[in-house]
Amino acid sequence: MSNQWNNLSNDLPAERRKFALLLAQLRSAEPRFAEASILQPDEVGGWQAAVYLLTGCGPVWEALGSVVVAQASLEPVREELNVAGHAWTETQRTVMEWALHFWSPDQFMAGYPANFQSLLFTRWIVAAHLRKGVVPMIRLERH
Repeated sequence: MSNQWNNLSNDLPAERRKFALLLAQLRSAEPRFAEASILQPDEVGGWQAAVYLLTGCGPVWEALGSVVVAQASLEPVREELNVAGHAWTETQRTVMEWALHFWSPDQFMAGYPANFQSLLFTRWIVAAHLRKGVVPMIRLERH
């Protein structure tokens, strides 16, 4: 017996086109996301999710974005979480933890982001969908 919630659409090419359109819209709305997201193929949902979440948190992206882009890696984020010297806020640390979780869920655990502000919570929802390669059923608003 199949679970209706786990079945993929029978029209997979249409779903891929919708997802490609979503990525194009996100990239056109945010140059920071565009610059980072193209470093991995669109189908690498963990990367798309991680950089979408990171680029939405100004202080984190300003501090780590250039090195993430230069290395095309989330290793700088992992390293930063292990450094005691930088005084990140709880929300900023949660953004970094979730970015790592989206990139490699088996290696990095993350708790429910109850401390996210509205914009970051919406980005987290979108990022979760990007991770799975599906289009979210929420309306995205520009801020």
